[in-house]
Amino acid sequence: MMNIASANPALEELNSLLITSRTKALNSTKQEVDDLQKNYAFVFIYKASCPHCHKFAPILEDFANHFSIKVQAYSIDGGALPPFQGEKLSPELFQTFFLSSGLRPIVPALFLLNNDTNQAYPVLFGEAEPYQLASRVSELLKHIKEQFNDEA
Repeated sequence: MMNIASANPALEELNSLLITSRTKALNSTKQEVDDLQKNYAFVFIYKASCPHCHKFAPILEDFANHFSIKVQAYSIDGGALPPFQGEKLSPELFQTFFLSSGLRPIVPALFLLNNDTNQAYPVLFGEAEPYQLASRVSELLKHIKEQFNDEA
């Protein structure tokens, strides 16, 4: 009996390329997640009475728990937003995250904070679905890596 897989060298080559491509993608994703866990934290700025903040908070909590990423939460109005017990956003932090960057104070706001440099990168403003959050974080990490490599 003839082995069908070995009878088609083109199919074998295609399968080999697909496996290699998937392996590289998985390794790249693992490196991205490792980098995120080791070097970054989220800064979540919200308003306790904001319905968009209430909708986004559980999505952020699930994402942060799944990838083991710390979330520093700050409230514009001093209120709590379960599951986050954020402290009141100080005028200095308001200046740092919004005004000095030329950003409008829209909530919910999510930033990625480099633990070593304290550099904050805006991730998103407003609600997002889980896939949108994941996509945005991935794009941002690639951009940061490219920027860092260009400066080196």
